[in-house]
Amino acid sequence: MSSVKSIPPATELQDKIYINGEYVQAESGEWYTLYNPTDDKVISSKIPVAGQADVDNAVNAAQDAFYGPWSKFTSAQRGACLRKLADLLDEDDRLVKILTLDALSTGNPISIIPTREKNYIMGQLNYYAGWTDKMRGDYFPADDGFVKLVRHEPLGVCAGINPFNAPVATLIMKTAPCLATGNVMILKPSENSPLGSLAIAALFEAAGFPKGVFQVLTGAGTTGALLAEHMRIRKISFTGSVATGRKIQIAAAKSNLKRVTLELGGKSPALVFEDANLDNALTWTVNAILARSGQVCVAASRVYVQKSIADKFIDGYKERMKEAVKKIGNPLEESTSMGPLVNKAAFERVSGMIERGKSEAELVVGGMRHGDEGCFVEPTVFLNPKEGAEIYKNEIFGPVAVIKTFETEEEVLALANDTEFGLMSGVFTKDLNRALRISALLESGVVGVNCISSMNVQVPFGGKKASGIGREFGEYVGTMVED
Repeated sequence: MSSVKSIPPATELQDKIYINGEYVQAESGEWYTLYNPTDDKVISSKIPVAGQADVDNAVNAAQDAFYGPWSKFTSAQRGACLRKLADLLDEDDRLVKILTLDALSTGNPISIIPTREKNYIMGQLNYYAGWTDKMRGDYFPADDGFVKLVRHEPLGVCAGINPFNAPVATLIMKTAPCLATGNVMILKPSENSPLGSLAIAALFEAAGFPKGVFQVLTGAGTTGALLAEHMRIRKISFTGSVATGRKIQIAAAKSNLKRVTLELGGKSPALVFEDANLDNALTWTVNAILARSGQVCVAASRVYVQKSIADKFIDGYKERMKEAVKKIGNPLEESTSMGPLVNKAAFERVSGMIERGKSEAELVVGGMRHGDEGCFVEPTVFLNPKEGAEIYKNEIFGPVAVIKTFETEEEVLALANDTEFGLMSGVFTKDLNRALRISALLESGVVGVNCISSMNVQVPFGGKKASGIGREFGEYVGTMVED
């Protein structure tokens, strides 16, 4: 067993930020209240809002680490630190305990932790631990009298701004490649899910990373803005809404032209052809709208089904969505697979879109609040939306799907691409030629064949059009270094 200190109780994390290896009070003196979306009760009324002095303190500590002890670490030592962090998280169910902290405020079911969430996080850490010594450069011969060498070097102080829906998973997704390439990270979790990010922070130092290499600042949009406009932060990675992504890109450009990676919204289409394995198509498309109650950017919220199989597919889809209601409940219970929306604002926004959608399309499943308290929404299905319908065009970020029929490849491609989003899509067919042909024509950063809303650390992830800029995962996170 490791000698690392136990994770502090949630009550000890609720009024502090993590700077230079210590949990400290924020100098701003500002706080906000964190609620439990399951029952609307207060989790804490003293979550700090990091201000300018706090951001400056974190940047100072990050720079001291980057130019100091961290700069002396070899690639092998960086890899060892990442592997040690994975080991620490695996000991004594630490990672499960950390992820459970976030279930209090996000509504994410703990039933997804032991396999899906834990495996994802451990896979990211071990994958990037293996990349630390593979940042190769290039060589060009002296045919002009000069040997040319290309070397990749770390950028320096980086910042990550995370979403609420998978806070620790996204933390590792951004931080592991950042540290593997010799950079340092200041992480701002979503204001809706700060506890897990704070809890994991101390484990970085226990894993051998010097103080200041990884830090956590809590707060809302004001804190994120301070990071985006800071003159000594060299890279910022943001996952969240298109509207906020625009603000971050503007702030980055107006300040020091820091590099920006944006992973933004989606309205992911699933194209189901008449020769598809129907059970497989139903399983993937339903799971891809119910995961985290539809609060994921890759949710399969638009489903296109060929007319010849439409009745059979739609009947099966409706049946599975109705059945899912039985699994709605307290996210802290193992039997729950679908929790509430993250907060009242999200509940009211999704409920409003559903209500307006009743005049824009045919409501065939759900459309109601589930229970008498909390932010629970029933799985909802609309058919045949009107042209330009809000529920069809805009990202809902809830368990709401719209199904539309088609006859030809040309028709469904035009429908699927008629959006400013372009993050994820899926093609369901037994015809390999069709799968390759359609996937090449879909305006989407990632295309699944006989699957959808699936990501793998080995391959690049990111969007086209308004769904984002840059790529995460795999070797294509190269924007963490400069030539």
